[in-house]
Amino acid sequence: MRSVFLILFTLVSLVSFSQVKRVTMSEHVKKTVIYPNPARSFIQIQFKQQTPVPAWLVIYNFIGKKQLEVVNPGSNVYLDLADFRRGLYIFQFKDKNGQIIDSGKFQVEK
Repeated sequence: MRSVFLILFTLVSLVSFSQVKRVTMSEHVKKTVIYPNPARSFIQIQFKQQTPVPAWLVIYNFIGKKQLEVVNPGSNVYLDLADFRRGLYIFQFKDKNGQIIDSGKFQVEK
């Protein structure tokens, strides 16, 4: 029984290692800075890269409902959180073709 477990563990390990994705360091570098996080009354989102300038900033609540959409937000966005409830939110910067350039999350504490 123990040898069967050892063989299965070895096979699972080999399969797992063969499916590892090779990732370059640039894929992990965030293109945005968000602060303060968690936030209470406002949040500042800065898009660090110059090109392409985001065409949309879309914010969703944690269950996926769109909370806000800003057209041509530029690279520095200040958001008043008066209409946001306490919770976790997802933001996405999208290019002119609707492709996600960068995304992240922030928390609202009230």
